[in-house]
Amino acid sequence: MTELTRNVQTHCVGRLLIDLPEGTTWNATASSARLGDLTLVVETDVSQARYDELIEQRWQAVQAVKADDNGRPWQQAPERLSTAEGGTLFVYGFERVEGLAEDDETVVQKLFHQAEGYLWRDGTLFKVAPALNAKNAIARLFPRLHARAGDDVPTRPGLCLSNAFVDGYFDPARGEQEEVSWGFALPRNLGLVVRHATVWEPGPSMLQRRREADKESAGLIARILAEPGVVAGRKEYRAEERRVGELTGEEYVMGGTEGVEPQVFKTNIGGEWDFGGHAAPSPLPGINLGMGTSFRTTRQPPALGDFPERADAPDGPTETEFFEVWDAIVESVRLRPSALTPPPPGGAPVAPDPVVSTVVSKPGGGDYVLEEFLTGVPPTQDWMDKL
Repeated sequence: MTELTRNVQTHCVGRLLIDLPEGTTWNATASSARLGDLTLVVETDVSQARYDELIEQRWQAVQAVKADDNGRPWQQAPERLSTAEGGTLFVYGFERVEGLAEDDETVVQKLFHQAEGYLWRDGTLFKVAPALNAKNAIARLFPRLHARAGDDVPTRPGLCLSNAFVDGYFDPARGEQEEVSWGFALPRNLGLVVRHATVWEPGPSMLQRRREADKESAGLIARILAEPGVVAGRKEYRAEERRVGELTGEEYVMGGTEGVEPQVFKTNIGGEWDFGGHAAPSPLPGINLGMGTSFRTTRQPPALGDFPERADAPDGPTETEFFEVWDAIVESVRLRPSALTPPPPGGAPVAPDPVVSTVVSKPGGGDYVLEEFLTGVPPTQDWMDKL
């Protein structure tokens, strides 16, 4: 054990607990969640004034769009709604679409819309990305959203995001997807992404998927490596079952080196641990950890896929440091007590207060391209995809 892992801090990540090295950081939009049909992004360190400014800017953009991409005017003016929690919803893009009535035979005209939502809590901004016919779903979500201190570990059912907590029982029986992603920057230029998701039915294991992908790409890789002047290769460090507490998962660690310029070499080292999860009757979320680092050196590593010599990459981890941090993180993963509490028998969610229209824009002419959603979701690319 070195200073890298001597002092660790327990973090609540989604419905998990995980110990990360001292000095671990994350950016303002590092975490996100998919909750049913809604995508929730959290942004930290947002002042009330900045929140008010963002809301007004977004409202102006919503009002500016008067028609769809084909020039057909919307059927109804956009609406700005407020909730009892102080949240704001924008509802817009109203259009009539033919559909079937409840008898599944009669063709009727249905009014569809897009909705997105914003809620500010003590410096934490919750943003719900635009979703189809989602006005009521967003209103039901708002009462479940809370700010929390970064080192706070809640004791009630729900999931943690950066400086945020989402109340909620673990209830796959409702048929709603739940996915969480959170990216961290670790010491020694290491990056970590933690994910977990609801599992509906067993699928192929992580190692099985990788072996099948290797077989499919073997011919193409061989042709590329046979081209004159190509310098590329990889090294497999680990590929085996790895049990962590009560969770039996699989581990894969590999490195890859490529000559990107004359006398310039890029090496990626990445590790993945994957627990496939369980479906009913004893559901557990699938869990995936990916940690990696990249080097750019003027000398080729001792072997393709090896860690570069310390003198060539003083800011990056050595092989010993990489595996010290990796092993400590993987072994620390556990489910947070009470996080997977199922709903009580016969329990039903409490209905939120109805939304109240505070502003309705006036119909008008002109065209305007809708601005992109105000924030980006953290990168979902796996470190291993780079190898």
